Amino acid sequence: MNLDSASSSSGNPTNPRTSRGSIAAQACETCRSRKQKCDEQRPKCGLCQRMKLDCRYREPQPTKKDKTLVEILDRLKSLEGKVDRIPTGRAPIPTGFGPPQPAPSSQPSFSNELDSSSYSTPNPRPSQQPSPSGLGRSPGYRHASAAHKILTWPVVQQLLLQALPTNVGDLKTLEQDGPAFIVQIQKSVPLLPLDEALQDRPFVGMQTQATRASSGARIVFPALTRDVMHRLATAYFDTFNFIYPFMDRQNFISDTLSKVYTEGFDGDPDSVIALLIFALGELALEGSRGPPISEDGARSSGVRGGTAMKPPGLALFNEARKRIGFVLTESELENVQIYSLAGNPIDWSTPRGDIIKRAYWHCVIMETALQYELDLAPTGIAGLEDRVGMPSFNSPFCEADHRGNQSSHFEAHYASQIALRRLCAEIHNSLYDAMSNTDTGSGSSDEFRGPSAQSLNQLAAQLSQWRGMLPKELQWAEEDPAGFPSVQPLNVGPYNQTLDPSLSPQQSHSRAPLFTADSSVEPIHYPYVYDVQVALLRTRYYYAKYIVYRPFVYKALHFPELMTTEDAQGVAECLRSCLKWPLLLSPTSRRKRLIPYLFCWNQHFLGILIILNITQHNPMLRDIRAQFCGSRFEAEIGESVDLMIDWIRDSRICDPIADWCYKILQPIYNLES
Repeated sequence: MNLDSASSSSGNPTNPRTSRGSIAAQACETCRSRKQKCDEQRPKCGLCQRMKLDCRYREPQPTKKDKTLVEILDRLKSLEGKVDRIPTGRAPIPTGFGPPQPAPSSQPSFSNELDSSSYSTPNPRPSQQPSPSGLGRSPGYRHASAAHKILTWPVVQQLLLQALPTNVGDLKTLEQDGPAFIVQIQKSVPLLPLDEALQDRPFVGMQTQATRASSGARIVFPALTRDVMHRLATAYFDTFNFIYPFMDRQNFISDTLSKVYTEGFDGDPDSVIALLIFALGELALEGSRGPPISEDGARSSGVRGGTAMKPPGLALFNEARKRIGFVLTESELENVQIYSLAGNPIDWSTPRGDIIKRAYWHCVIMETALQYELDLAPTGIAGLEDRVGMPSFNSPFCEADHRGNQSSHFEAHYASQIALRRLCAEIHNSLYDAMSNTDTGSGSSDEFRGPSAQSLNQLAAQLSQWRGMLPKELQWAEEDPAGFPSVQPLNVGPYNQTLDPSLSPQQSHSRAPLFTADSSVEPIHYPYVYDVQVALLRTRYYYAKYIVYRPFVYKALHFPELMTTEDAQGVAECLRSCLKWPLLLSPTSRRKRLIPYLFCWNQHFLGILIILNITQHNPMLRDIRAQFCGSRFEAEIGESVDLMIDWIRDSRICDPIADWCYKILQPIYNLES
């Protein structure tokens, strides 16, 4: 039966199942074999506890409606080959747009009534003169995905030096040190204090022989009752593990959690993993529903729970930190050598092998973000992609994850994120290839020497194809990034399907948009961080579009006389791609503690805000904005700017990068201190 029809028929009084009484959703193997009703308690049902038997639950098999990661990637894999075939060479300089050349009759001129001086840039061209910060000559366009590289654009440097002359020191250091300058700012944040800890007492009870032999006295934490541990674990697996699914919920609940509850905590891997999961579970709960850490008039902070220096879960995290040194050797050189000498194979087809794949891809995604956002050198881990292979989620979901996947489609989101990451990597490499192919060292100083409009438009077309190939449950209208998918997930319409009642929303908002710019009201609490999953996927898509089209902006600022109508349209696409990113909207922006890479997003918004400010003053960008961006852009750009500034202002409480970004924006946007 189709799941949609099953859902709709469940409330029908004529449904034959409604007259059969209560039926266990999933009996354990013991009760199933005895044909006895199971109370479904986890990790052990009542019968197995009384009889001291192992309690195992048969995992529900995914339905045909479920999308597996492999199926989604198969649909998207063709994009990689298409990106490889995109020409990266520099096309001949087209005529017909720049003020010195008349436009051909088949292509309207961008602004025929203005002469070339109308578009002359007030600062020297980078290939001819030193940069405003006085660090010598800069060649033509050089692609860099890292957001902070925008600050080295000559026109941007001039703007910053005019707005705040004391910026010259930072600009010089940024040009010289690059990512090291950004990392140094981030390192200025104080370390999390160690004074928060849990009260403990010696463990008194039964221990397995292996536990007694491998450790000394174990302890328990009175605050961590069985119910509390299960609630915190559930919160973690219903939030962070849906974004990065590299932990196995069923194994943790049935084995790890059961062990620490019945045998206490020590410096073993199970204890450390359990404490970290409990800490993140508390962060998920408080970061979603806790009180804002600051109030600014009618605006409350989107950073919830705890304080700036003492986030939720700190006491649990500190208990894990006390013990983590005892298990770190398991990832040291000696352990790699042991595994290599022993030749231990990995059976990739097993559930454990699939979890290893997911852990690997988590590391790849994390490294890719740091590589592109900070302009860092890659470690080479991505070169193992073909050897490791893609995770398949072919092992059955546990009941809770199966229910969560039906509601939020976290598997499809995860698969699509990986596919987008691989596509962005190809785009990034293609843009660099374009630079290496055109930088012969003999080009004229009047040449842009950047990627051609044809290659950039083809890269953008690959992004559009990626979006069009998404599963229907993830699709959205291009011009409506805040709307629900074309097919709403099961049980998320009324938002009432969740394991933990504390994560359930208070009321139905089925007619409201998925995201809203109104942050004055209490945000809707979607189960399974559904809003965060959707916001991250869509925002990364729009950010990728922004990166693809950004070279057009550089050309308009520094080579206005070479601009064509096609270039102007590329600038407009870049500007339109910055409108009302879902990540900036409520409810996602109201629980920032659950969002990865906060320091990266602050840099993205800084670069975009600088470009948007320049569109109000630079003649070329001002005309493009007026003639090409359209009515939607003018209607939403002001609100988008306010949302980005609000994000940075709010984040500066606990993020030094945000504070640095805000200080740069203060004189440009006349912001209060």
